[in-house]
Amino acid sequence: MTSLAGAVILPELEKTVLFKNRDLTTSAHSDELFYDVDAFGIKGIDPVTGQVSGIAVGVNRYGLVAANTHVMSTQEPSYHVLTEQILMFAKDAEDALAMVEDHLRTGRKYQWGNLILADSDSALVVELAGEQHNIEWSPKKVLRSSHHIMLDTEDEVRQYTSRFGPNFYDASVKRLDRGYELIRRVDNVKDVFDLLRDHGEAKGQASICMHPEGDGTPFTAMSYVIEVDHAQDSTRPKVVVHVAKGNPCQVPSYTSIPLLFPADEEIVKRAAQIYPK
Repeated sequence: MTSLAGAVILPELEKTVLFKNRDLTTSAHSDELFYDVDAFGIKGIDPVTGQVSGIAVGVNRYGLVAANTHVMSTQEPSYHVLTEQILMFAKDAEDALAMVEDHLRTGRKYQWGNLILADSDSALVVELAGEQHNIEWSPKKVLRSSHHIMLDTEDEVRQYTSRFGPNFYDASVKRLDRGYELIRRVDNVKDVFDLLRDHGEAKGQASICMHPEGDGTPFTAMSYVIEVDHAQDSTRPKVVVHVAKGNPCQVPSYTSIPLLFPADEEIVKRAAQIYPK
């Protein structure tokens, strides 16, 4: 399972934007929504068990956004579970980081991955690998694909991913490099959509908008952009989630779903109706 996710803070617009291209090996899958009183998200899939659990990308009432990317499967619980806990209980990126470190300090382990977290003024990545973790702080932009860039895990991840193809790890590196090239130019929300549709030199496993290179190879099945506007009220930001089903390069426009917190039954129902089937 692969994916690419990141976050940008646009201080001139007073916006935080989280994004994720979710890659799967089948177009038959339909993502499930999680919409509680104080949080919204797309449910995760445990890459080991195939069971739906936790959250893969989401936002809460405080404007804290969170997403994750897969690096390596283990027998530990999915990082999706940790992402859900963060969105349910943390108020900002610093609070979320403290929660993650508390979990790890008690000896909890999760499958190898990357957590992307952002609020109104800071963005960070927590790289997870068993007992190890590392943190990248950024005032504006963070990005990850399906490997670590701070933790020294390349040998283990290369060996693990070789079962999916000889160039799997290198494709993730190329994808991230292209993403960083583009994210440096992001000045507005439209630039984020353009980034998610990008193919670089060619369509394939190394392009941000990932296309299959044969039967059973992953491709971008869902694309998400969560736009948080802090301009009107920093304590109750305006939130819109934008969704594209399938390769985003082939979708004329994303479906936009306004989110309201606290959410009641009618608000949740309306979001489910708008969500692309």
